[in-house]
Amino acid sequence: MAKIKPLKENEIFRPLNDREIAVVSKFVDEKNYPAGSSLFYENMKGEAMYIVVSGQVRLSKMLSEGEEKTLTTMGAGDYFGENALLEEGPRTVTAIVSQDSSLLIIKRAAFNKLLEEEPKAAVKIIMGMYQVLSGRIRKASPKLQQMILEASR
Repeated sequence: MAKIKPLKENEIFRPLNDREIAVVSKFVDEKNYPAGSSLFYENMKGEAMYIVVSGQVRLSKMLSEGEEKTLTTMGAGDYFGENALLEEGPRTVTAIVSQDSSLLIIKRAAFNKLLEEEPKAAVKIIMGMYQVLSGRIRKASPKLQQMILEASR
């Protein structure tokens, strides 16, 4: 599995030039997972970001004892767990491979090493993460306002 193409196509890595993508790819692991494999569980310490190259990963949340709710299914090109690169907080969801999948994995330790060795590339990734997060917040804001209005009625 080639690492360069999925990284170049990912919105977080879009600010990087070809040389930087090639450098970053050296800090990325590739792994295949069969359906049913658990990547992590809610409340586990976050240690890596995942990019789906092929297959599907289901993200879910425990609502109450034994009741699990699927939030979304991630497919090729999608990514999740990016906060784990910057913080050591617990996972907010559970991630289970729902179809045989090929994933790219960036571990926090590898990202920290990238930050030391190629700080400009690492900062561009952080800025890419910020831009994505900012866009998500802007998109969600009207929906949240509508939910608040409806709840207050």
